[in-house]
Amino acid sequence: MTEDRMIRQATRAVAADTVTPTRVDDSVTTTRRGHGEASPSPRSEGQDGSLVTEYGLLAVIAATIAGVVMQWASQGALVSLFNALLSEARSLVGA
Repeated sequence: MTEDRMIRQATRAVAADTVTPTRVDDSVTTTRRGHGEASPSPRSEGQDGSLVTEYGLLAVIAATIAGVVMQWASQGALVSLFNALLSEARSLVGA
């Protein structure tokens, strides 16, 4: 994708009064109206690998939590939890 095409797409995606894409040192940056300074693109060279690593770690953590919850639920914990909730609700209404 060419730089001009990226700038056109960014211009369509972002409100014209908030952020304006510009070219600085052969990289696409954004300039916020009223600030006057160009800020680097959120995804710089060399940061793509760390982004993939972060998402990978999040996936491992989510899978671990899901495994723990499934193990807890398979031991009958959900049944005892719902029974406790129902008995507490019955005691509150006097049934």
